[in-house]
Amino acid sequence: MSTKTCIVLIITFLCVIVQYNVTYAKRILVIANFPSYSHQISYRNLWLELHRHGHEMVVITTNPLKNSSLTNYREIDLQYFYNGFPEYRSLRFSSVTQASLHIPLLEVENNIWIAAHTMNREVFKNSEVKKLYAPDSNEHFDAVIVAQGSTASMNAFAYRFNAPLIGISSLDVYNHLRYTFGSLLLPSHISNWQVNTPNEKNMSFWRRLVNFYEVWNQMYIWANEHSAVEDAIVKEYLGQDLPYIDDITRNMSIYLVNRHPALSYSVPEQPNVIFYHGFHIAKVPDALPKNVKQFLDNATEGFIYVSLGTNVKWEELPNNTFEAFVEAFSAVPHKIIWKLNPDLLPKKFENILALNWLPQQSILAHPNIKLFIYQGGLQSTEEAIYYGVPLVGLPVIWDQIYQVQNIIRLGVGVRLSLNNLSKKNIETSIYEVINNDRYKDRMKHLSKVFKDSPYDSLQNAIQWIEYVIRQNGTPFLRNNLCDEPWHQRYDWDIIGFLSIVLFIIFVTCIWILFQIFLLHLWILTKYLR
Repeated sequence: MSTKTCIVLIITFLCVIVQYNVTYAKRILVIANFPSYSHQISYRNLWLELHRHGHEMVVITTNPLKNSSLTNYREIDLQYFYNGFPEYRSLRFSSVTQASLHIPLLEVENNIWIAAHTMNREVFKNSEVKKLYAPDSNEHFDAVIVAQGSTASMNAFAYRFNAPLIGISSLDVYNHLRYTFGSLLLPSHISNWQVNTPNEKNMSFWRRLVNFYEVWNQMYIWANEHSAVEDAIVKEYLGQDLPYIDDITRNMSIYLVNRHPALSYSVPEQPNVIFYHGFHIAKVPDALPKNVKQFLDNATEGFIYVSLGTNVKWEELPNNTFEAFVEAFSAVPHKIIWKLNPDLLPKKFENILALNWLPQQSILAHPNIKLFIYQGGLQSTEEAIYYGVPLVGLPVIWDQIYQVQNIIRLGVGVRLSLNNLSKKNIETSIYEVINNDRYKDRMKHLSKVFKDSPYDSLQNAIQWIEYVIRQNGTPFLRNNLCDEPWHQRYDWDIIGFLSIVLFIIFVTCIWILFQIFLLHLWILTKYLR
C-alpha cells in the first residue's frame, strides 16, 4: 500500500470519528437544586458517566465538584442554598421537632414545599441561570434532567429549551408525581412511604383509613395550592405563554428512580419509570486517613460507626438524646467512631473517636466493623447493605421512619425512637444486633442480592438517557391515564353511581317491605274487628 493511500485512509478514518463524535455527543442540562449532600452524591456519578460518554454537561447543583480538569463540564454553584434561606433552616429544625412531637407528615411536607418554592425561585434569579434562559440566549440543550421532588417549576426548563424532560429521584416515586402521571396511588398500602404512620403488615383498618385520608389530602393540597405556586414561578420568569406546569411534567420522557427490588415492595408504576440503585457506591473505597485507620485496625473487639448524615445535627435533637448516646457509648466494650463535632463531647473517651467528617464507605468496608447506627437515610441504607453491615436506626426526619421500618421488615436491624430513648435502650439495641447472628447473616444475604445484578445499573440509565435523546423524547411511554380526570382514573364516578343506585334500590326495598307490613297490619286489624 502506497504512502498516499495510507494517508487518505487515515484522514478518512479520523473524519469518520470526528463526525461520529459531533453527531453523537449531546448537550445536557442538569438541575439538582435541593440542598442535601446525600441526595446530590447519588446523582454525581451519573453526570460524570454521561460526561465520559462524550456529552457536554451543564450542571446546576448545590454540591459542585469544582474540578477544573473537566472540560465541557460546567457547574452553576448553588452551594449558598445551604445557609442562605431562613425557610430551609426552619425546615430542618421543624423536621427534627416533628420526629419527637408527632407533628403530622402533611405539615412537614407543606413546610418542605414552602421552602422549595423559595429555593426554586432563587434558581431562576441566579445570574448564571438567567443567562441560560434569557429570551436572546442562544443556549441549546438536547435533554434536561431534573431532580424531582418539590421541584415542579424546574421542569419548565425542558419546555424553554424544547428538549426532552428526564426526571430523576434519589428516593422512591413521589405520590404527587404518580398522581400527575396517572399512575396507581396506593394510599393505605405498606409500600407507601409518604405517610405519617409507618406502614406495617396487617395494619388495622383505622391506620389504613388515616393513611388513606392523609395521602389524598396531600394530593388535594399539592394540586390546589403548591402546584399553582410553582406554575406562577414559571410564568414570572419564563413568560405567560407556557403551558401549565403539570402539563409539562406529564410529558416527562423517562423517570429514573432509586429503588432496588430486593429492598422494597413491587408495585405497578407508570411505563416510563426506570429503576436504578447504588450510583454513589464506590467499587473501591478511598483509603482511610491514617488516624482513622489506626483507630479501627486496633479495634480488636470490633467497632461501631455512628452518623446521622448531613441534615441532622446532634445538638438539635430533643429529649437529651445526645447525652444518652454519650453515656451508652462510654459503657460499651467496643470502639466508637462518631461523625460528630469533637467539641460537643463533655470529655475525652478512650473508646470514642469523634470527627467532623468521615469517609463513610471506607469505614463500612473495614473488616472490624460490627454495627452502623444511623438516621435511616436511603443512601446510607444502600451503602450498609452493599458492605453487609447490620443497622440500628434512629429516624429523625421525613422518609427516614419508613426506611428504618423497612430495615426491620428485612431483618437487618432494629429501631430506636426519639420519644423513648435512654442509655439502657441504646445498649440493649447495640447488644441485640451485635450478639444475634441472624442480623449479620440476613445482611450478608441481602448484600449478595444487592450486588448481583443482571445488568449494570449506571450503564442502563445512560443507555435510556441516550435513547431518549436519539428519539427526541419518548411520548409513547407516557401513561394515557394522566389525561383523564381523577374520578375517571379510579372509576370513582362509576363507584359513586353504583353506590347511589344500590342505595336507591335498598331504600325502595325497605319502603316496599314497610308498605307490605302496613298492609298486613291493616288486614289483621280489620279481621280482628
